[in-house]
Amino acid sequence: LPAFFPGQFLTFRLEIPQTQGPDGKAGIVTRCYSLSDAPQAPAYRVSIKREAPPPGSDLPPGKSSNYFHDQVHVGSLLQVRAPSGHFYLAPGRGPVVLIGGGIGLTPMMCMLNWCASAQPQLVVWLFYGVRHGTELAMLAHLQSFAAQLPKLQIHLCFSKPEASDLQAPAGEAVHRHAERVTVDLLRRVLPLKPFHYYLCGPTPMLSSLVPALEDWG
Repeated sequence: LPAFFPGQFLTFRLEIPQTQGPDGKAGIVTRCYSLSDAPQAPAYRVSIKREAPPPGSDLPPGKSSNYFHDQVHVGSLLQVRAPSGHFYLAPGRGPVVLIGGGIGLTPMMCMLNWCASAQPQLVVWLFYGVRHGTELAMLAHLQSFAAQLPKLQIHLCFSKPEASDLQAPAGEAVHRHAERVTVDLLRRVLPLKPFHYYLCGPTPMLSSLVPALEDWG
């Protein structure tokens, strides 16, 4: 398999029966999914959230994510383009801040897995923003990282938390906040030193954080 950098993605060409093309045959759907594990032979891993219909709408569930969950099994043959993308954690970088919102956590998991195996002494701060605890993905994996890697700090940020979301299990080495990921939060908790920032998440989060980080310098 071609090698990749932590943070890159795969492009899938799916023939989905429920999506008909103009000739009546199965329609072609192209989707990109971030790799979610460290570069290692002989496998790729993607982590795909099943997308339900938006609440109160007549829209169908996500075509590609539900196809993966319902139709792709051991032995399925998939058409996949080699890993690509300019968004990745470059080897040899100094301290980094990883910010993931919702499913934007996926490339961050790839970066974290790579750091754990290749650069365990790298200073890494992860900020993971969700609305509430039911949206948390890979929490056990994050908790394990926080306990094992001495220079990793993990901050979970809940914009609409349930009471239980802020009650960390005994001994958990993860910080929890009842707020969104903002520059104000970063100013409060980050030490005053240069960092390389990597962000992936929904448009509202990026449109507020990117200019705010630029203003901060």
